Amino acid sequence: MRNLFADTSNTEAFSDLCYSLEHRDQGTPGLGLVHGDPGLGKTRTGIREADKTGAVFIRALASATLRSFLEDLVIELNQEPMFRTSDLYRQAERELSMNPRLVIVDEIDRLASSWQTIEVLRDLTDQTGIPILMIGMDTSERKLARFRHIFYRMKSHILRFTPLSEPDVRRFSDQICEIPLDDSAIHEIHQVTGGRIGDIISELYKAERIARANEYATIEAKHLIRRAA
Repeated sequence: MRNLFADTSNTEAFSDLCYSLEHRDQGTPGLGLVHGDPGLGKTRTGIREADKTGAVFIRALASATLRSFLEDLVIELNQEPMFRTSDLYRQAERELSMNPRLVIVDEIDRLASSWQTIEVLRDLTDQTGIPILMIGMDTSERKLARFRHIFYRMKSHILRFTPLSEPDVRRFSDQICEIPLDDSAIHEIHQVTGGRIGDIISELYKAERIARANEYATIEAKHLIRRAA
C-alpha cells in the first residue's frame, strides 16, 4: 500500500470549503461545519489540510471544559498557556489577530452541550476575523442548530461527507493500492464497504495479500470472493 493521502470528491470539497472560508468577503461570517458518519475520513482530511496550509488543528476531548479547550488551543498556537480562563482567551485572541489562520476544531459534538465554548468560537471569529471550521458527526448540524445565532454564521459553509461512490473507490484505489484492480473488484469492494474509507483500506490490503500470495497480476472480484469464502 502506498503511504500517501488519496484525494476523493469529499477531500476536494473540504479544501474548497476551507478556501471559501479563508477568502470570504469582508463581513461574511467565518464559521463552517463538516459533518458525516464515522469512517469517511473527516479527521484525516482535516489533519492533512492543516499540514498543507498551516491551519491550526485541535481535537476536542470528551472531558473538555471551556478552560481546558482554550488551554489546548493556546498550546497549538505555540504559546505558553496562562492559568485563568479569561487570560487564555486573550492569549488566543491576540495570537490569532497577529497571525491569522484557519482553525479546525475536530469532534465538535463533544462541545455542542457547552454553550460557553461554542460562544467562545463565535467570539474568536468575530473579534479576530479568522475562520473556524468545525468537524463533527452526522448529527452535529442538528445539535448546533440549537444555537441560532451560531447556525446563522455557519449555514453558508456546511459540507456533509458522504460514502465514496464507485468511481471514487476506483480513484482511491488507483492512488494507494500497489496491485491493479479490475472493475469487478472495484464494484465488489464498493458493495462490501458501503464506501467507508477505513473498510476500503482493509479490503485493499486484503487484495494486495491475495495478489502476492497467488502471483496475480490483477485482482478481480472472484479472487476477493474466493478469499472471503
